[in-house]
Amino acid sequence: MIDFIKGKIEYIGQDYVVIENNSIGYKVLTSAYTVADLNGKSDNAIVYTQMIVREDDISLCGFSTRAELKVFDLLRTVKGVGTKVALGILSSLPYVQLLNVLSAGDVTSLTRAPGIGKKTAQRIILELKDKVDKSDEFKSLESIDFEKNIINMNTENDEAIEALVSLGYSKVEAQKAMKGIDDNLPIEEMIKQALKMLVK
Repeated sequence: MIDFIKGKIEYIGQDYVVIENNSIGYKVLTSAYTVADLNGKSDNAIVYTQMIVREDDISLCGFSTRAELKVFDLLRTVKGVGTKVALGILSSLPYVQLLNVLSAGDVTSLTRAPGIGKKTAQRIILELKDKVDKSDEFKSLESIDFEKNIINMNTENDEAIEALVSLGYSKVEAQKAMKGIDDNLPIEEMIKQALKMLVK
């Protein structure tokens, strides 16, 4: 079992990264937030991994924090939520916000993830709400890397990203462009600065 991989980021895709260790390139499926976090970390990057074995496929999923990996594993305990759906949810909601959504029973926020309808969202909340509320482990995760994830919880930041996506940019491109932009700026100015980065 591969617990983590430490090495050089050779390539960053929209929903995966390739990390090189000892002349071997590992393709690791991941969330948009880990992709954005690893962008620019070319050397000595670390990805915490989970190997997913199925009859017709073996894939490696990984994240820049153990906390996000734990939430990924939690999502996969729900019937009907496989690797693709779990990664889609974590690409739509940073794991800190997702834990809050589950605890609050917020169906609407969960349906914003690709492929998640109302019934699926209700089932996910039904199966995971008590696990999140009653587990000291998941309560503690809500504080892990809080400062690192708080930018992703900023409403105006999210709105700016959505606006860029509506203009035809991918979510990863939009997140990269928004990185480093002052959250206190008006949303219109945030979008203008992001567009300048994107057209360079």
